Amino acid sequence: MLNPRKLTVLISLIIAATVSGCSGSNGDNNHMHAVSNMSMEPIKVELSWSPEQVAAGQKVVFEALVTQDGQPVDDAKEVLFEVVNNNDKGQKFEFTGESSGDGIYKAEGTMEAEGEFTVTSHVSARTQHSMPSKKLVVQP
Repeated sequence: MLNPRKLTVLISLIIAATVSGCSGSNGDNNHMHAVSNMSMEPIKVELSWSPEQVAAGQKVVFEALVTQDGQPVDDAKEVLFEVVNNNDKGQKFEFTGESSGDGIYKAEGTMEAEGEFTVTSHVSARTQHSMPSKKLVVQP
């Protein structure tokens, strides 16, 4: 039977071998390092568009400002703007947002028809997903 000191040493060796085995044979520890440095603070998304007053047939620039801990998030995996007609749910448009730096993602589209729409930005970043929505009224 092992005495308590030898048992502690044996357990420590097993743990050390297990941990070092997880680092992989290619020496790439970046994944573990990135996860340990990742904030658990929720991402925040501010949805807007310009011009603020939209007319049918007019181009619109949709924008999502993505931040975490008050800092811009420039590494979002996906930013998608979904525009749904509130009177005809089958009329739906999607625009993919592209990073323009400082946590800002933009997409351009044309609102062909007048009416009331719901704009939802789907943002996936840093293991989180946020999807704020706002009402957009397109004038004739």
